[in-house]
Formats: sequence, C-alpha cells, structure tokens
Amino acid sequence: MADLAERGYGGVLHTFSENDFAYYRDTMAEIVAASHEEGLFVEASPWGLGRTFGGEAESRWVAFHPEECQVLDDGRRVAAACLNSAPYRAFCKEWADWVLECGVDMVFWDEPAWVVPRHVGVDDPTRWTCRCDRCAERFGGPIPGELTAEVQAFRQASVVDFLGELVAHVAAHGGSSAICLLPATEGVVGMADWDVVAALPGLSMIVTDPYWKHWNEAAGPFVRRFARLIRATADRHGVGAQLWLPSFGLTREDVPELEAAIAAAREEGVEDLWTWGYEACRHMTHLATPDGALVWEAVSEALTRARGSERRAASK
Repeated sequence: MADLAERGYGGVLHTFSENDFAYYRDTMAEIVAASHEEGLFVEASPWGLGRTFGGEAESRWVAFHPEECQVLDDGRRVAAACLNSAPYRAFCKEWADWVLECGVDMVFWDEPAWVVPRHVGVDDPTRWTCRCDRCAERFGGPIPGELTAEVQAFRQASVVDFLGELVAHVAAHGGSSAICLLPATEGVVGMADWDVVAALPGLSMIVTDPYWKHWNEAAGPFVRRFARLIRATADRHGVGAQLWLPSFGLTREDVPELEAAIAAAREEGVEDLWTWGYEACRHMTHLATPDGALVWEAVSEALTRARGSERRAASK
C-alpha cells in the first residue's frame, strides 16, 4: 500500500473471496485500514463469488448448495450460482454487509453475468444458462431450449434485477456501489442496454474493462469505443465513469498499445482509470509474463503522470 501511494496512485481494489469471508474476516478489515492509512480510496470486489463475478477464485457456496446452481441449455447443472436464486442473493447481501463492516469506500460488483461455460469446464462456447426451475418460475413457464430473443431478454433482465437488489441493499446500509460490465453488448455474455444498469437506484459508478487481448481486438479502437460508451452512459444518468486497463498478460511489445489505450480513454473523457493488477500480476503464474516488472513501471508512469485529480490503481 505504501508503494502504491508513493507511486502516485489514489486508490486500490481489494479482492474479497469466499475463502476470505470464511477464514480472513478480520484480516481483510486490517488490510482496508492499512490502505486508508496510506490515503488510498478502497474498493471491494466479490472475487469469484458464486462463479457469477470475475476473478480467479473458486466458490465454496456452490459446493454447499448444488441445488441452487445454474442449468445449461442441454440440462446439465454446473458449478455456478443461479442469479435468480433467493438463497444466493441473500448470501451476496451477507458478503456486502461484511465488506461494508470492513470499512471499504465502494462495493465493486465485478463483471456480473451468467456463467461463461469454459469457466466451469464446458468447452462448448454455444452452451448457455439458465434453465432451472426458479428461472422458469420467473419466466412464466419452461425456458425454451433455444436462445431466442425472448430468452436473451429474460437473461439480461435477470442480471439487472439481481444487481438492482444488491445495489439497493448496499445503499440502504449507507454504502456506495459500482458495477463493472464486460465490454460486450452482444452475444451470450453481452449486456445490450447499459442504460438500464446505470439507472439503477443507488448506483454511484458505471465501469467497464476493455481488456483487448481477451477479445482479440486492437487496443486503441477497442478501448476508445468502450470509453465513449461508458462516458456517455454515465453522463446520461448522473453517475461516475470508470475504466480498467490490463497490465497482466502483457509483454514489452504490448507497452505502446497500453499507452495508446490510456490516451484513448482520456481523450474520450474518462479520467478515473485503474489497472489490474499490482506489479502486473507477476505474483500469479496464470497471468504473469517475464516482462511484468517493465510493464508495471510503464503502466504506473502512464496512469499517475499529472493529469487531473483522479488517479487510481488496482491490487489484491
């Protein structure tokens, strides 16, 4: 935390996993306090919670509650909580209560979505969820086996309803919420209408994370597109706009693209820029590259050079 502050970063995101919830409840509060002592704004992410949020963490909850998990279009139940499950929503609220007790400044609802099949061992990208009984009840009858326009609208409405309940809960307890949407407006994981999310009562910030390598896109245009979308959406609804850039998985050859992406976001009026993650995630085998130290220096210099008052970073 001292290193972040010395580099000129203004904030830090800490991951609060189910494992932390079970075994490190007070420790996480101490980490938040240490972050505040260095003058950092603290956001909290539901890291891998229920396999419905982003993050490289496993879910205890789905192991304990298999009957509350999502069902694929082919009828298979998978290890991810159903967004329409009342017990799962209750668990997410318990998690939120905990992070607020830890003293975080904002709850960061990270990449909420129906499960990505490959994240639960299903290699077929055409598979989708959810066709469970609780979804059928909300839908008004059995969920069709084809991903029709009506089914897709129901899936997206379920995500919005899920988030609305959580954001309202946080607001009722005096907290602030940010929602980070995946950089997609189409397909199985895309959210077609970002306005309905930004309009949720109690929301403070709308966010996206256009990690171009994940989407096989060129950095500058891809980041610019979503910076423009997030800025316009936020302005229409009077909430803040935040954008995340990758420092993980990058090599020295990627640094010019990273710098171009940062410039594009700023040119589109998004100054609240963060990066995932601390030291370019060189502590994590799955995300690290041999050039992590160089990338970290480059992204830190680009993000913290004097440009306004909003300077942010991300870290575990």
